[in-house]
Amino acid sequence: MDPVPGSMLDNPAITSVLGLLVERPLHLYALSRELPRRLDAHGLPAGRGSIRNLITRLRDVEWIEIDPASGPADTTSYRVTPAGADELRNRVRRQLRDASPDHDHFVQAVAYLGLLEPQEATTLLRERRDRLAAELAATTRDRDQALADGLPWLHLAEVDYVLHQTASAITWLDRTITRLDG
Repeated sequence: MDPVPGSMLDNPAITSVLGLLVERPLHLYALSRELPRRLDAHGLPAGRGSIRNLITRLRDVEWIEIDPASGPADTTSYRVTPAGADELRNRVRRQLRDASPDHDHFVQAVAYLGLLEPQEATTLLRERRDRLAAELAATTRDRDQALADGLPWLHLAEVDYVLHQTASAITWLDRTITRLDG
């Protein structure tokens, strides 16, 4: 088996494909129809050729396999292996933990939050919340200092936007953590 280049395994569509296949076995056509319908796959390439290549790579690393209950070759279905389920959980953990501004990766991870135990999900969301709160405080201080130094507000409009988005994210995280704890 040839080694798969790391860059192919960094493809964000892998999380979506593994997520769909962890729900139920699907064949290529069903995957190509379902991926664009999912919030977590917004903007990801969903053509059958792209998905076929991704399926090949995922089989190469043994994260998916042919479902033994699938039909003839033209309707071959795929399912997630235990290693693939572990990889999906690890991707969800990384994407929940990551406080980068890449909103799509976080939404993708939230789509599969249920794969984690509630206590682990809560811990990861708290870590994210704490990092965002620290960033919010630091950015607010910087913005306030810039305004005190005489920089016009209009030159900082994007900073206000980021502050508002970060505060909204913290509010959502607090509510979700409370729900998971309840």
